[in-house]
Amino acid sequence: MLRYISYLVLLLNTTTQISAHENLQEKSAEPSKPTSRTERKIEGWTIRVDNRLLSGPDQELGAKCLRFLEAKLVDIKIVVPEDKVKKLQNVKIVLDLTHGKLGSMQYHPSASWLKANGYSSDLEKCVHIPRAADLPVKRNVNEQPWVILHELAHAYHDQVLGFEEPRIREVYEKYKKSGHGDKTLLFNGERVKHYALTDHKEFFAEMTEAYFGVNDFFPFVRAELKDSEPEIYELMSKIWAPEKKSR
Repeated sequence: MLRYISYLVLLLNTTTQISAHENLQEKSAEPSKPTSRTERKIEGWTIRVDNRLLSGPDQELGAKCLRFLEAKLVDIKIVVPEDKVKKLQNVKIVLDLTHGKLGSMQYHPSASWLKANGYSSDLEKCVHIPRAADLPVKRNVNEQPWVILHELAHAYHDQVLGFEEPRIREVYEKYKKSGHGDKTLLFNGERVKHYALTDHKEFFAEMTEAYFGVNDFFPFVRAELKDSEPEIYELMSKIWAPEKKSR
């Protein structure tokens, strides 16, 4: 009996050690986070660049990402009214080689979410590119060429208009009820649910892409937006219109 109890204790200890080892392996397999960054100024935006992208084995990737980002920011400056560009330039962009489990480009509105998920609160109110290798890719040229504007539009919605801006919510609710986005055309010819139906925040960012550039969901461009969704077009026109200069 004593031998049996000893065997159970040994088995339990072994299982605990294996479990702890597996958890350690799982944690170590998570992509690392940056330990330091350097600020760069590109087209009026402050870019906080992971230092791993500025020297060492990933320096070439870093240079490629910065060239790609510069081209996209030039495009934005050309099509967005100057006074609105100045507001967008207040939004810092963070470019990291890797950043833990974060993968998709995103805007971070909330410090509380960052802290709760184990990320630094200094990412709050920033557009974050957490995986540099995913930036200068084919997808961001022929599928989502205005993805940087999409994320900056989230920042503008939050910091300038406020996420509870009633005009956006009202037109979003009408779009949902219309059913127009339930089975809409995707860039590749498929019929899918429009990403704008996710919530009023994605609605604003998606329609901003179509208004200024090219979106990956129909309506793809401004002419289609104006023809198929005149109320949304009118909303975009009012929100993004340049401010009238006082004489």
